[in-house]
Amino acid sequence: MGKPVKISVRARGEVDSPTVDDLLDQVRDFFEILKAVEQAVAGDGTTAIDWRVVKATTNSPISFEVAPFAHDFGTNIDRRAEIVARQTALGLLQLETTNERPSYFSDAALGRADKLFQRVSNGLDKTLVDYGIPDLPVLDITPDIARRAAGNIRTILKPDHKPYEEIGSVEGYIDSIERDGWGKPIVRVRLRVNGETIKCFVSGQALAALEDHQIRDVFRGRRILAFGKLKYRGPGALREAEIHEIRFLRDRSELPDVEDIQDEDFTGGLRTEEYLARLRNGNH
Repeated sequence: MGKPVKISVRARGEVDSPTVDDLLDQVRDFFEILKAVEQAVAGDGTTAIDWRVVKATTNSPISFEVAPFAHDFGTNIDRRAEIVARQTALGLLQLETTNERPSYFSDAALGRADKLFQRVSNGLDKTLVDYGIPDLPVLDITPDIARRAAGNIRTILKPDHKPYEEIGSVEGYIDSIERDGWGKPIVRVRLRVNGETIKCFVSGQALAALEDHQIRDVFRGRRILAFGKLKYRGPGALREAEIHEIRFLRDRSELPDVEDIQDEDFTGGLRTEEYLARLRNGNH
């Protein structure tokens, strides 16, 4: 079991007890954000964490302690849970102050965050989240913070900018391969950065590359680097792409690890300082 997250919810008015709907929706939305961030961090869209209530108090304010448990028995998810908590904490803090999309926050995660903040300015008075990790900021949502953050999220989801196009590349994982209503081949790619899935029209070498690969590459969510024309709704808001080249990248299991690249005799027996000195002087 990883470090528990503590969340407390307080209503406004003389009675600080929240309604059932506000309480349950607030808790649910927060942990749906954690789930969406985990899917984006994982890259392949999977989740390995089950968030379970381990403690609850009815003192004012009502609070819950929810801890991460492995979805598959015997799997160590402590490191994964810490990464998810960290990215969620930093992302929500960023939304309080800027209108830039946080890393690993898809549109779905932003939608949940919008509800989380808006509820505090409409019925609730405060929501407090302690991630249980000393160096992470506590999420302390007050009505003023909630209104500012909700405005930032709306700017991200519906940017007040003209759409534009550019030539570039995207990195992500194959979600599905299909045809649209006009019979054009498309591949849906889940972006590595935020977990958002975009539609990519494929042609030329990209189409040939997809034809050469096996169905298992799609089922396994093979990581790819796709090149072509990228179409944005606004700055940083990728909408779709026209892809003419695809490069299939190696799986993590195929990448070298420390043992593969480690060379204990790299300096030929020389001390590090002497080796570098000879290399700089051209005497090596």
